[in-house]
Amino acid sequence: MSAERETRADTAATSADLVDRYGTRAPRSEKKPERWIWMVVGIFVIAVVAFWATTTVGPVSSSAIRADTVRFSIVDDANVSFDYRITAPAGTEATCAIEIRDEQQAVVGWDIVDVPATDGASQVLNAQVRTTKAGTTALVKECWLP
Repeated sequence: MSAERETRADTAATSADLVDRYGTRAPRSEKKPERWIWMVVGIFVIAVVAFWATTTVGPVSSSAIRADTVRFSIVDDANVSFDYRITAPAGTEATCAIEIRDEQQAVVGWDIVDVPATDGASQVLNAQVRTTKAGTTALVKECWLP
């Protein structure tokens, strides 16, 4: 039994020596959770600002290109003449998809056209689109940067 007491005493002495040497743990600060919350909020704000800066500032994006229908005329059952206006920053080339639709809104003709860069912001262009049957609507479906 005395050997068991010695072991406990050695353990107690060792623990006391460690406390003397290294000290006790500091009490938990109540501001630590608040600090973590502010760190997470800060990282989130930095990510949002970085995303905004990369998508709106810098090179021209495809959303800066606008297309409007000026007029279209049905040449015959297999051809449509389509005038459209492209508005884009000066010096910007683009590529656009043109669709011709029938009364049921089914696509009966389409074409991909290249829009050359100009000094002005807006230009009116013409496209001759072949169709499978007579179309009733013409539109620029989408424009993008090449």
